[in-house]
Amino acid sequence: MPLKNTDSRKMFISFYIISLIISWMENIIGMFGNGFIAIIYCIDWVKSKKLFSCDMILTCLAMSRILFQGIFTAYIIIHIFAPGTYHLNQVQKSLSFLWFFANTAGLWFTACLGIFYYVKITICNQPLFLRMKQKISVMVPKLLLWSLLVSFVTSIPLIWIEYSFYLCISTGHLFSNSTVEDKTWDVSYIYFTLLYSAASFIPFIIFLTTSILLISSLWRHTRNMQSNTTGFWDPSTEAHVSAIKALISCLILYIFYFVAVIVNALPTCLTDRTWTRTITSIVLAAYPSGHSLILILINPKLKQALARNGFTFGLSWTL
Repeated sequence: MPLKNTDSRKMFISFYIISLIISWMENIIGMFGNGFIAIIYCIDWVKSKKLFSCDMILTCLAMSRILFQGIFTAYIIIHIFAPGTYHLNQVQKSLSFLWFFANTAGLWFTACLGIFYYVKITICNQPLFLRMKQKISVMVPKLLLWSLLVSFVTSIPLIWIEYSFYLCISTGHLFSNSTVEDKTWDVSYIYFTLLYSAASFIPFIIFLTTSILLISSLWRHTRNMQSNTTGFWDPSTEAHVSAIKALISCLILYIFYFVAVIVNALPTCLTDRTWTRTITSIVLAAYPSGHSLILILINPKLKQALARNGFTFGLSWTL
């Protein structure tokens, strides 16, 4: 039995190290991708003295993800090289506040992007919808400011939370031979979980709804375009199909990310303390990185900037 436990622990340690390397690589790729997006649009802003609504959303989204991935990288570094430092109350409060703020802001900016794309692209003759289509560009700065405000306000409680509030208190260490789970009850954890879930769930539902409606509208429009052609693959039809595939890819990444966020918020006595948390860390790092690559590869301005500056990702994107 001890031999079996030893083999299991060695296998997990190997998986844990591999997952850290994968998460680190995902973060590096994501920081370069999101940094590229932010730099391109900031340069355009300086040159033209203005920033279009969609570009404004993408810039804010890229910056929030750079902060998120920076905090994620800092957590990995501390966890590897100074694990005792993470358990200091002030360090936990600072990292948790910044992580929660960056994560929530990124989710709300993504919801704003979904709303913008849906209103701008969807074809609908309803008077209210047409009015929204005219006003959406003016509404974008207000939506972004409200997103920042909501993200900041919902992150404030993390400053006052004492980090002995977890329902499950673990003693021992990952690489030691014993770990004891002490199940305790603290109502502050319930407050935190409700806040965490609500802050993630609302923008998720907004993005999910707008994406599904937009995909449905584009699919109907594409089928109508195909039925009106004489069998040739029209460039407009190809562009619509590419947009549908890109949206579906983003939606799948977002759903996995949202599930990982919720699972990560659960107390350790309700989930596996080792394998589950390790897997969710890979998923959490994958979404902002993968979405940034999709945005670069489907956005004409970013693709041109990528080619103009001589960058290459070494991968083919077949949409």
